[in-house]
Amino acid sequence: MRSLSSSVSNALLLAGALAVASCGRASGPPGDGDASGTPAPEGPGGAAAVRSAPAPDVAVPDEELVDQDGAPVRLRELAKDRVLVVNFIFTACTTICSPMTAIFGRLQGELGDALERDVRLVSISLDPATDTPERLKRYADKFGRRPGWVFLTGSRERVRRVLDALGGRAPIKEQHTPVTLIGREAEGRWTRVDGIAPPARLAEEVRAFLARGQTAQRASGG
Repeated sequence: MRSLSSSVSNALLLAGALAVASCGRASGPPGDGDASGTPAPEGPGGAAAVRSAPAPDVAVPDEELVDQDGAPVRLRELAKDRVLVVNFIFTACTTICSPMTAIFGRLQGELGDALERDVRLVSISLDPATDTPERLKRYADKFGRRPGWVFLTGSRERVRRVLDALGGRAPIKEQHTPVTLIGREAEGRWTRVDGIAPPARLAEEVRAFLARGQTAQRASGG
């Protein structure tokens, strides 16, 4: 437990140091921004602001990937009747991936009993050629993965199709930016969170989706 706590704490400390970050650099010269070339807004102390916006073009493809245990997983089955929270990482990353993964580790606690029952966390590898299920499992274990959080890899072609459908592919994986997708496939509604959002912020976004789902269920008499 001591090593697990240290891994998570160190990653969260790194998150604070990587305000505007891609995997290839901790910071950049003035004018640097996201992959589109748009300058990133700055918050207090020069840290990049966390931004949330609707993501209308996101769709969960009917693709089969492989989880950290080597079991086949269909993405639409993962999404069925649940809110998905998705990020994009790879295990050889030396900057933002560990903080993002540590945040998901803390998010599990924020979600409590809703994890797996109502919500699933999904971390998709940007480097499927390297990230075998065994490697993903070792990585996931360092961050205290619980049921309801899956790490996915697969063939290069299948992973590419999934990343394209979700808007998570980066031409150069070392330069990907921190992105979290939150949504409910049945509603076709998604939110894209750019930046290294703290667990409480992500939990707030998730609860908004859960509340909308409960309201819709009551309105339909369910």
